Amino acid sequence: MRSHRKTLYLLLSAFFITATATAAFAQTGSCSFQTLSFPPPATNGGAVALNDSGAILGGFTDSQSHIHGFLLFQGNLATFMFPGSINTMASGMSATGTIVGEYTVAADQNTHLFMVQSGSFHEIKLPGFPNPFTAKAVNSSGDVVGQVPSSAAAFGIGYLLHNGKLTQLSFPGAAGATVPTGINDQGVIVGNYLLSSEDRSHGFMWINGVFSNVNPPDGDGFVSVAGISNAGAIVGTYLSTADDQTHGFAFKNGTYTKIDVPGFQSPGLISVNKFDNVIADAQKTVGGPATQFKGFCAAAF
Repeated sequence: MRSHRKTLYLLLSAFFITATATAAFAQTGSCSFQTLSFPPPATNGGAVALNDSGAILGGFTDSQSHIHGFLLFQGNLATFMFPGSINTMASGMSATGTIVGEYTVAADQNTHLFMVQSGSFHEIKLPGFPNPFTAKAVNSSGDVVGQVPSSAAAFGIGYLLHNGKLTQLSFPGAAGATVPTGINDQGVIVGNYLLSSEDRSHGFMWINGVFSNVNPPDGDGFVSVAGISNAGAIVGTYLSTADDQTHGFAFKNGTYTKIDVPGFQSPGLISVNKFDNVIADAQKTVGGPATQFKGFCAAAF
């Protein structure tokens, strides 16, 4: 674990707007995509985050079905496990290389949260929530967002952990769930919510206590927001009323852009950095295996 730490260190609501976040015009953008692949032992792995330095965070499953985290930077791969854990699920990474996620240990069925900062691992403790769900994303200030159980929502609510203080995040009327998925260095939080346990996913943005909807103009109501960059670009997946197909999307500077991977179907954008580089999943055929791509979208949105 010491060598892994060294490698990681080196590599490295008050008001509610019911309408769309800002006036927007849908357009189609063209990105340049390259297929992602990872060296052993992460050959079967998948990426979950991309930061401003170009580092890719992900996870893979070993031959004993244990989950490991990995960091790929400038062609060098480092794998890691929280000390003593049997599964370590990396979820998010800041521009400065801080990593958050979840881990489990053999003697405990509960999920625990972790942070890796400057090569050191420590457990994230949430005041009042001994059994949290997730630590989903982190920014350069060390602010963490994720999800905790709640009697107010069937599948839990969100939280913001800032300087040891916990703020609960619950989209107005979301009795199903509020699920933060990203936070940038400006403190803008994005994610998804369910109005009921039977509802479809909707996207949201939260700024200083103010919630707003993230909803592409030609969307049919299903939106899955994945993250936000330090340049303010929001990315995710939505279902279009125009063709009844799922597409990736970006929302930046008041404009929604549809993003597809040429030759593939059902694309979804799962991460974005400040240079408008993205990580995307897509399938050659609907229902088939997913392929991951890195996209270069600076001219697209």
